[in-house]
Amino acid sequence: MNQTEKNVSSNNFREIPESLRPFFWDVDFEGLSVQNFSYFIISRLMEHGDDEALRFLMRTYSRRELGETLSTSRSISRRSRKFWALLLNIKEESCSAKRYPTPFGDCSWD
Repeated sequence: MNQTEKNVSSNNFREIPESLRPFFWDVDFEGLSVQNFSYFIISRLMEHGDDEALRFLMRTYSRRELGETLSTSRSISRRSRKFWALLLNIKEESCSAKRYPTPFGDCSWD
């Protein structure tokens, strides 16, 4: 059992609270599993969430998993990335989204 499974089972957060449904407007909310879709849930709530979403993330997932998602997700803006890096006490450089070369040079969407 990995750390996420321990957090999920020990905190009894097997479902996303109904109050967070608006953040998942474009997917089947009932089909979201806290364990199976952790990367998507964490990325979405880090970028669009409110204070309740923050509390849910901190209670449900390990700091390691939050940090890994923060450092690899390309859907989190620079502003949100800086906030979460500060909150999780992670060096901001390690939270930079990966950049891929384009025919037009190195493009930043932040």
